[in-house]
Amino acid sequence: MFVRDYIQTEFKGYPSITENVVKAVEQSGVKEGLCIISVPDMTTALCITSFWDKRGLDDLNDEIDRNFPARVHYKSQITPFDASGNVKAAVVGRSTTILINNGKLVLGSSQGIVLLEFDGPRERAFDIQIIEKNLSLYKHSFKTQYMGMIDLTDNVRQYVAESGIKEGICHVSQLHSTAGLLLCDNSPDSMKNIMDDIERMVPTRADFKHRETASDAGGHVKTALTDSQISLSIHDGELQIGKDQAIVFADYDGPRPRTIYVGVVH
Repeated sequence: MFVRDYIQTEFKGYPSITENVVKAVEQSGVKEGLCIISVPDMTTALCITSFWDKRGLDDLNDEIDRNFPARVHYKSQITPFDASGNVKAAVVGRSTTILINNGKLVLGSSQGIVLLEFDGPRERAFDIQIIEKNLSLYKHSFKTQYMGMIDLTDNVRQYVAESGIKEGICHVSQLHSTAGLLLCDNSPDSMKNIMDDIERMVPTRADFKHRETASDAGGHVKTALTDSQISLSIHDGELQIGKDQAIVFADYDGPRPRTIYVGVVH
């Protein structure tokens, strides 16, 4: 099932499209499979993040602006906001994939699908593709350290082996709003470099508008920038991942009990 939907945005707005996607999944009647959401415009992005507190989304916009400010010397120059919006959307991402299980999106209670408008106001399109597939779903829980990086590759490989699937897709999803999933170098030093640079881009500090804790507020922003979903191929019963790559859970808050879901789609 394919749906093209539309939403009216504001300048630098951040409307949640979660209800639209949930409704499309319900109307499709699909009980197990994948939901792929994408935006066709160049100055909008999609992210999965906490959307309950408007102040947290203001923080997200502020941090993206601070790292990628609109400026007059872009080589692509329709307007400064158009040029910077294109860069921002490329960094954050214009599509995401979510597992469907028992007719519902596999999302955390604090997660939502947010369209980020970097220009606007505009009427923006977003596409929803719902694919019915058999799904074996596994839940894996663990504990983290503050700003810790955990290699979960062997755990994911184990679930792929348990599924018995020879050809398919492995989709890994984390359901927290202050953590990310990364496909990166498997060496501890490289993981530390990545976390250090994420912290450099979005420093943990006291002046965020969202005021639960500094690490919670900064963690929402970091999660939106580093994503919470990874899809990899399964061929001949093996997870297709580079020999020096790892599926890494990055906790931007913590220490916390955390959970990932591994969906083997066939």
